[in-house]
Amino acid sequence: MSATVLVVDDEALIRQSVHSLLSGEGFDVTAAGSGAEAWTRFQEARPDVVLLDLVLGDADGLDILQRMKQEAPDTKVILISAHGSIESAVTAMKLGGYDFIKKPFELEEIVAAVHNAVRTSRLEHRVAYLSAQERRKSGGSTFVYAAPRMERLLAQVEMIAKSPVPLVLVTGESGTGKQAIARMLHEGSARAAGPFVELNCSAIPENLVESELFGHERGAFSDARERKLGLVEIADGGTLFLDEIGDLSAGAQAKLLTFLEQRTFRRVGATSVRRVDARVVAATNRDLPAAVAARTFREDLYYRINAITVHLPPLRERVPDVTVLAEHFLVEASREFGRRFQGIATETVGLLERYQWPGNVRELRAVISRAALLHDDDRLRPSHLPSELVSAALAAPATTTEGTEGASAIPTLEEVELGHIRRVLDICGGNRTLAAQHLGITRQTLSKRLGGD
Repeated sequence: MSATVLVVDDEALIRQSVHSLLSGEGFDVTAAGSGAEAWTRFQEARPDVVLLDLVLGDADGLDILQRMKQEAPDTKVILISAHGSIESAVTAMKLGGYDFIKKPFELEEIVAAVHNAVRTSRLEHRVAYLSAQERRKSGGSTFVYAAPRMERLLAQVEMIAKSPVPLVLVTGESGTGKQAIARMLHEGSARAAGPFVELNCSAIPENLVESELFGHERGAFSDARERKLGLVEIADGGTLFLDEIGDLSAGAQAKLLTFLEQRTFRRVGATSVRRVDARVVAATNRDLPAAVAARTFREDLYYRINAITVHLPPLRERVPDVTVLAEHFLVEASREFGRRFQGIATETVGLLERYQWPGNVRELRAVISRAALLHDDDRLRPSHLPSELVSAALAAPATTTEGTEGASAIPTLEEVELGHIRRVLDICGGNRTLAAQHLGITRQTLSKRLGGD
């Protein structure tokens, strides 16, 4: 991304030479020949770096430095002076100066100082953002699975991650692991050393979305007391993850579309255009084609983000994953709560695999964590699970047997009852006492209805 540099020097030749040099290096450069002009240009451009001559015809460079740092503390100001001294350099550093260069200087010295200042500024913003993220982050990108379809899907994700595609859409119900896929796309890419920056579009008020994405200048609106870098800018060189993109307002959709097409943006309240290089991963649990038809989601934005799509199936469609995920979460929860769980009882596995998991992996994690918090045993047992989950699992319809047609396929009431009893007994691992409890009958009644079984 091109950084903005303000060159302030009352010597026209130096000003023009440095302007030309830094422009050639890819920086967005503006210049000023006096203190008054410098302050005007500073407020207009909101530069990332300022090259400031200490001695100007109409102003003291130290006074200008102090005003700039009060206005925008994160701006890096490099002081330049032919009248350099230890005292003035120390004073400049105390006032917030980033570096001090004495005239005459080599042009390479200026280039190196500006590059260092830009790198430092970006690093500071990223560290601050990622530190805040780390405090509330709940996990990494580990993806536990056993279902063959997930193996194929993750192989596809790996291929996409290594490719240069700039935009990926991840779809799936809430709780299926879209964030984990986004992290895999980042960590498996050439951008892995860059930042992974996340925005939950449904959690940000509509009037703040633009500021969160693109940042704002001080005074851009009533609460903008300081300049703020947007997540787009922080994600430069890495990945920007836009979770629940289907919840964006119409206005935010329009601005996002412009950014995705041009890869440029303006901070709110700024006039200068900035460019970034970041992969964008968008995710949604919404039916975007239906939203397009209902005109709640822009058709052009949908086609823009839908070029490369990864669809995560719900947990009920990848039953082999349920047990391995439950075991994984049980190990985590046992470690966290100091429990002695060593595994999952057979009858519990049957219940977990029969339940439909409307909340998907997120719900499964919550159920296992709750069980480990409230109980301590060597095995996770049905009595540790929520009663409503057990009831729903027992009431789940049995798989239809193929190959039987006609009236003879219609079972009698006695056959339906016996089939249900056998199914519950199978789920409970053959434990007749436990099966009778779930059926609401005595063990003796259960044995009588099973007859010779």
